[in-house]
Amino acid sequence: MPYLSLLGLVLSLQNAQEPTPIDPPARIYRVRQIASVTEIPQHAGVLKFWVSVPTENRHQEILDLRVVSAPGKWRIAHDSDRANRFLYVEVEKPPAGTIEVIVDYVLRREQVLVQVDPARVGDFSADYRTIFSESLRIDSPHMTVTEAIRRMAEQACGSETNPYLKAQLILEHVAKQVDHYSKDPSKPSCGVGDATLCIEQGGGCCTDLHSLFIAMARALGIPARLQMGYRLLDRNLGKESVDPGYRCWPEYFIPGYGWIPCDIVEADAASGEGRRIWASGLSAQRVWLNEGRDFALDPPASAARVNTMIIGHAEVDGAPVRVLPEGDKKAQLSRRISFVEIGADSGTSLTTR
Repeated sequence: MPYLSLLGLVLSLQNAQEPTPIDPPARIYRVRQIASVTEIPQHAGVLKFWVSVPTENRHQEILDLRVVSAPGKWRIAHDSDRANRFLYVEVEKPPAGTIEVIVDYVLRREQVLVQVDPARVGDFSADYRTIFSESLRIDSPHMTVTEAIRRMAEQACGSETNPYLKAQLILEHVAKQVDHYSKDPSKPSCGVGDATLCIEQGGGCCTDLHSLFIAMARALGIPARLQMGYRLLDRNLGKESVDPGYRCWPEYFIPGYGWIPCDIVEADAASGEGRRIWASGLSAQRVWLNEGRDFALDPPASAARVNTMIIGHAEVDGAPVRVLPEGDKKAQLSRRISFVEIGADSGTSLTTR
């Protein structure tokens, strides 16, 4: 789509009627999360398992949390960079086969809808570059800003100078140029989440699309970062489902408005509110687990950095288990979720600044 047409679309969104929240602004869920490690060999010495568990952020409150079952010693641990929370389990002489870690929690999650007035968006100063240096890195693994990605970002945004409108143009470009596998089943449904591969494949999983968005935003000096979690979909209410609705999403920083979340997969879905909502918002039907990539775990993992913490990270006698499928071999980590909704708040969570 030509640049002027894209800009016209973005400007029309700014002038559109204020969006109507698509579900209760805040929901309260009781959730059981079961994380498993499979294919544990006989006579293994030590199994170490870092399990991703929810914690608090500005849109999420943990009302209760308990460890129902763990096969060995456990404690709460954090990564050294961002204070993400993990349940660390260590098992000496684990049984061969499969072990499970079961966590129950009650969570209050807010819907987020940010209305941005482009005229009130500030400029990025040198201070921002220093403060948000981690979210502006152009050499992050799988989100590296290549020359091809830089050119793509520049072409998508043309002569636009407003950071928020740039972010919207990048979002629109990603949604138009690449597809999530739910929209096009020919695209890979599982992967590490890589910006360059996303271009080559024409799409992929949510982490592929959002890694491309982050790399393009950073190429133009807009801080952006990745959030990991999963969705609590109404169709799975009261059921136990295998990793139902795993989803990551990016946030981008806009002066005067702060960190704004978006979900390109939701924005590009065939049904729903589409770009009008999800260019700067999230539904309440999701759980946030952790932020970022390249985790420095506690206690230290065998690798200096662990890039993928979708479910967690596990090692048997110092050797990492498969987090993702490898050829014909299935991933050794899996997650099952069951949940019920126990409350919803009335009112509105629409954020206007």
